[in-house]
Amino acid sequence: MSDALNALTLADRLQLKAAGPGRWRSQHGDANQNGRSYGGQLLGQAMRAALMEVPDGRAPTMMQFVFLQGAMPDQPILFEVERLQEGKRFSSRQVRGAQGERTVLSALVSCAKTIPGPAHAEPSTMPPGERPANLATIDDVPEPLRAQLARMGGYGQDCNPAIAFRIPDAQRQLDGAHAGRDFRYWMKVPQPLPDEPALHAAAFAYLSDWWLNYAILRPHLARAGERPMYISSLNHALWLHAPPRADQWLHAHATSVHAANGRGLAIAQYHDEAGRHIATSSQDCLVSYAD
Repeated sequence: MSDALNALTLADRLQLKAAGPGRWRSQHGDANQNGRSYGGQLLGQAMRAALMEVPDGRAPTMMQFVFLQGAMPDQPILFEVERLQEGKRFSSRQVRGAQGERTVLSALVSCAKTIPGPAHAEPSTMPPGERPANLATIDDVPEPLRAQLARMGGYGQDCNPAIAFRIPDAQRQLDGAHAGRDFRYWMKVPQPLPDEPALHAAAFAYLSDWWLNYAILRPHLARAGERPMYISSLNHALWLHAPPRADQWLHAHATSVHAANGRGLAIAQYHDEAGRHIATSSQDCLVSYAD
């Protein structure tokens, strides 16, 4: 990642420029370990484009997103937004992202007015009193362990200055001898964001892709030295249960429910520091041997 891109805040990375009615063009591209656009940025930019076309007072509640082709980070993406629904309570938008003639993504975003109804929520799994700011960063992980992780889709090598990321009990969670099918972590936007709910929703979409699919690889850490693995997101779903505050710490607990035949599925629950259930996400990934 270049020094110029490193200097960009997450808000900068989500900037879009109007390109005509219902059309928005990206201004910056993040690269992932495979040299393609980072999936979280595509999620965040698609969410931002959709919300540009939604009336005030309707918060985003759901995004269904499909990664169709690898997007190139050095080329702008044109987001075209189509109105699918404009009802009394709900608004739905279809977003198509293209680079030239190549359609690289498709997303459906729904928004809704807040209405009264029955309530319950998934409880948080964060231990009482856990302070994310005091936990390990990826830079604190010993180099031999990071080298092992690097064989699992490049994990342990990536560091995104637009995301503050902390790992509870890092040695146990990242050591193959204790590998399970779940993974806990904390994350947030490092810099304060303006008090704009649509921006926070887009920023949270950006964050939601970060390390989510690691839960798919974690059960296989003990075999990381045998054959390098390749992982790539296929589709991503996001349900927003409450307006997120992306510049405050969010606890994520991801679990991989299945992996076979070159694909794996991870599901995550997100809570704020007060234990409020903010969102749920799922991601289906290509998971294969790289050699």
